[in-house]
Amino acid sequence: MMLFKRLIVFWLVVALQPVFHLFAAHNENTHTLVRFCAPQHNVYPFFMTEDGELTGINHDMMLQVFNNATLPDATLRYVQRPWKRCNADLESGVVDMMIGGYDPKRDNVAYPLKLGFDLADTILSTADVCFFSIAGPQFERTRRGMEGQGEFIVGIQAGFSKQHNNKIKPQWVELFNPTEKYRMLEKGRLDAIIQVCAMDGTYLIEPRVEAVGLKKLEALHPAYLSNPAYVVFSDKFANEHRELAKRIVMLSLNIDKAKVYSRYRPRH
Repeated sequence: MMLFKRLIVFWLVVALQPVFHLFAAHNENTHTLVRFCAPQHNVYPFFMTEDGELTGINHDMMLQVFNNATLPDATLRYVQRPWKRCNADLESGVVDMMIGGYDPKRDNVAYPLKLGFDLADTILSTADVCFFSIAGPQFERTRRGMEGQGEFIVGIQAGFSKQHNNKIKPQWVELFNPTEKYRMLEKGRLDAIIQVCAMDGTYLIEPRVEAVGLKKLEALHPAYLSNPAYVVFSDKFANEHRELAKRIVMLSLNIDKAKVYSRYRPRH
């Protein structure tokens, strides 16, 4: 009798084994790795590498979205690339997600529009971008240039928008090394550089230039550009994980941004 019971248990285990494997595979497949492309070089205040760790406003926001309490079935993995490579990799589906401005010409990526959202309701953040200069002739040339009274030379880091009011005539010098713009400004080869001076029109952002030896960097207001940013997915990811992508968009709209921005506000 005991032998008969053991045989029944054995055959039950054998019969149910495919079911166990199917259940385990289903559980494994419900956890999704999301590959997020971040710029390889520092783009203050959005992404910076400090003491070997990635930080910055966008990184801090994603920490609130991707955690076990809010999104237990997805894990965020950062892939750092040159900014132009990030855009190309998103379009090809090599990476799954990034944060960027809206470009209506880019129909091969999935903005929240493709997921059924109103674009105006899904702005993650808005960066107010100002011209910054140092005391002296450079500052005065920049000030006059902002009033439409002449050209001025501006260092712009790769990835920032060059949109501006038609009345001003900046000569853009695109730079890829994040510290080069400060050196060129200090040596007089640039009249101004651009940096984020506020977020969402309310939260002022500290320039943080002490590390490169500049102490008198001053923002010229008003901001020349207010650039809204969105979470953007590859078409491949949006098609394969549509519901997850929609949840990420919804979670991004409930971020405690004041808590994030407070880490980057002016210290004086």
